[in-house]
Amino acid sequence: MNLKTPLRLLCLAILTSVSLHAIEISNKAGTTIEVELLSIEATRIQIQMANGQTTWLDRDRLSPHSQARISEQEVSLQNAFIEINSILGIELFADTTLWDDAADAVARRLEWPQESKTDSQSSYRYYPSADYRILKTRPYSAVLYSNNGKPQQISIVFANKGDFKFSAPPSTDEIDAMERAVDRDAKQIQTLLSQHFGEPERQQFGAGRGIKQLIDRWDWKQHAFLLAEQDGEYTSLRIMPNSVADNKGRGEKLSDASLRKLTVENVVSEANGDIWVGNIPMVNQGPKGYCVPATFERYLRYMQIPADMYILAMAGQTQIGGGTSLSKIIDSIDSYVSSQNRTMKRINGELKLRTVQKYIDQGLPIIWTMFSSRAYNEFVNQRSLERRNNSNWESWETRCKNETRQVELDQDLMASHACMIIGYNEETEEIAVSDSWGPSYAVRWLPIEQAQQVSQGSIYLIEY
Repeated sequence: MNLKTPLRLLCLAILTSVSLHAIEISNKAGTTIEVELLSIEATRIQIQMANGQTTWLDRDRLSPHSQARISEQEVSLQNAFIEINSILGIELFADTTLWDDAADAVARRLEWPQESKTDSQSSYRYYPSADYRILKTRPYSAVLYSNNGKPQQISIVFANKGDFKFSAPPSTDEIDAMERAVDRDAKQIQTLLSQHFGEPERQQFGAGRGIKQLIDRWDWKQHAFLLAEQDGEYTSLRIMPNSVADNKGRGEKLSDASLRKLTVENVVSEANGDIWVGNIPMVNQGPKGYCVPATFERYLRYMQIPADMYILAMAGQTQIGGGTSLSKIIDSIDSYVSSQNRTMKRINGELKLRTVQKYIDQGLPIIWTMFSSRAYNEFVNQRSLERRNNSNWESWETRCKNETRQVELDQDLMASHACMIIGYNEETEEIAVSDSWGPSYAVRWLPIEQAQQVSQGSIYLIEY
């Protein structure tokens, strides 16, 4: 790289707007500029200029004085990220830039287990024990999201009504204790971050009815720390790139053609006639009744739209112990996906195989509202196990036709649930369902007839 030319071209612009963390560097020809130092490696440095552009410079192109200053800064930067790790209470940073690390390496440092992995997306979610601490505060859920092998965002949820332990029904004292914990956690985290980074900037964040938040924001290098407190709901901290935070967390908008190509490529056809959609992220909702927001998080992320089940739960006014207002969460998500040039679609009526086939063939999963009773799960678990061990598909087809006539599943109104339909088999007249309970429930198969018996009569999907 020729250092001299970019220095001359950018010198005037840079000097008019100097970063608060700027240092002065010069090349061997004596040209001097002020930049923000982002990262230091053995042979090069990464700098950010006043116009926001970042670039790498070879250290041996700098003047001896500047090289000495870089060596001094190297020690200072190392101390800076070590100090931030100490404040957080976790080994998040290995240097001053998180976003160029390998995501699995970050997860190993944190000791957060992998939750999901697709061709492009991964997540590592940890439901820690009661004595685990981040920012001297108990987190109930901590997740690292990644894209193409690189960290994309950290989301940590502290006191919240979904994970808090309540009696059935919850007492007034328990609800008051949860609300106090939400407020206490927010104040503790704000105090610690402000002591290190200074006073935060108050901002609106997110898009869509019920999904927008008022947050406190602190920036360090290329990282934005976003603290949100929703009264009576939760306290959360997200860490993301500055550029993503500047865009209020919205993802990159894909054209209809690009998304259609992506989803169709995810359709898998098996020799036995199974057609199913791959590359759907898994979300483990944990022991709380967050099936609706967790399922929608999976769907949105599959459609390349950032999502978090805790925020979606707030939008759907999920009750203590679970139970989400489907109409409210649909209304909020409809507004949110509209900002991404997508639309929500609802189809009422009998669950039919040809309807499932129509959308699965396009690579579009279906959100299905149904009754997930004990009898239903015992039936689906047993036959899914037998299906995996089956090698004679002619006999399996015969079995499926007999089940249609012999098995009757009742609707348990106390077992309302939402999951995904992700596949079908036209010959055996089965559908594949996926629940937000972790990898063991990523795919289970049942006849369309029994699915109709437990259906609530509505399916939902997001279209191009």
